[in-house]
Amino acid sequence: MTALISAELHRLRTVRAPRYTMPTYLAGVAIITASNADTLSSAGAVKDLVRTGALLGVVMAASYVACNVADEFKSGSVAMTYLVHPLRERVAAAQAITYAAVSFVFAGVTAAVVLGIVLRVADADHVNAGFSAADLALTVAGAAFAGAVLGAAGALIGTVARHPTIAVSALMVWYVAENMLTHGGTRGGIWDYLPFKLVGSAMGLTDNVPVLAAMGLLLVYLAALALAVRKWALPRDLT
Repeated sequence: MTALISAELHRLRTVRAPRYTMPTYLAGVAIITASNADTLSSAGAVKDLVRTGALLGVVMAASYVACNVADEFKSGSVAMTYLVHPLRERVAAAQAITYAAVSFVFAGVTAAVVLGIVLRVADADHVNAGFSAADLALTVAGAAFAGAVLGAAGALIGTVARHPTIAVSALMVWYVAENMLTHGGTRGGIWDYLPFKLVGSAMGLTDNVPVLAAMGLLLVYLAALALAVRKWALPRDLT
């Protein structure tokens, strides 16, 4: 397992795409956040914008991971990995762990950048954001945790889809459908327990679900997806 994870990390370090894609994503989130920061008028608006920006970072990370893993199947490069290590469960687990770590860092950094932008604008507009040092730490830590979980989920989705366009589309459809089901975040009840809604709770930016419960439920979703991949996606093309 260690060798597989090291191989995945080496692949990311030696390929150009991640060096440009992740900073571009980060810049995109920063621009979007800054362009919406002029609407801040209350502490609630500050939290909403921070949650939106941090969630966007999590979604972008998961999308990139899903695309990257699925592309290995499309290009056939994953076959080499299987030849070296034919236990597909370990290969999938190594990919999930590796990309969870990458997404953990990206989502955490993105949340910190979003906080910096939003709080600076709020301070300039004399809006009391109501963030304590503990709140700031929880927001970044919660975003990083959610990024790790959904990054791992993105790797599993890529394994299922085996085509980058299908993988990214599936993730985007999931995200958009969840937003529609929750009426853009205004609908409560059972809808508060959907994965992307739980990201805001994990960051402590909503009162819908307790932080630890939100983190636990995200792990449950990930475990259910991993089980489905292990039982169906990995052995489906073996004879």
